[in-house]
Amino acid sequence: MSAERILRIGLIALACSGIAKAQSDVPSQAVQQEVLKAEASRDEAMQKADMAVLNRIYADNVVIVNTRGVHLTKAQRLADFQSGDLKFLSFDQGDYSFHIYGDAVVLNGRANSVVQFHGKVNRVPRKFTLTYVKLNGEWRLVAQSETLIDQPQ
Repeated sequence: MSAERILRIGLIALACSGIAKAQSDVPSQAVQQEVLKAEASRDEAMQKADMAVLNRIYADNVVIVNTRGVHLTKAQRLADFQSGDLKFLSFDQGDYSFHIYGDAVVLNGRANSVVQFHGKVNRVPRKFTLTYVKLNGEWRLVAQSETLIDQPQ
């Protein structure tokens, strides 16, 4: 599956969440817990630059759009962690909402983490959208997009 197709699927799923209800009014607790477990593993791996865990969780053709609107491949994102160009100075993430579509989950949330990226420190809170898909029995991240939250002046 091409990166463009995965991004389209994630965007369509997100758009549909505002038009139609997900499978039920109350998302499946079991699916939520499974995805949160995968996300907790990814969060810990990002903080430790644990390449084995990140390599497993990111799908090979993951589509990542960072806060500057730059599209990154899996190889680029992993290289940022491995080189130390991307590191977390503090980690705080939450305010999750779920939209479940069978073996696909769109997870929205807020990050208040302080991140250093290529020497620049970002303290601005961010909203994010993650799309997880269950592939071969494991939840894999197939799309990620982040945007900065405007701060009052």
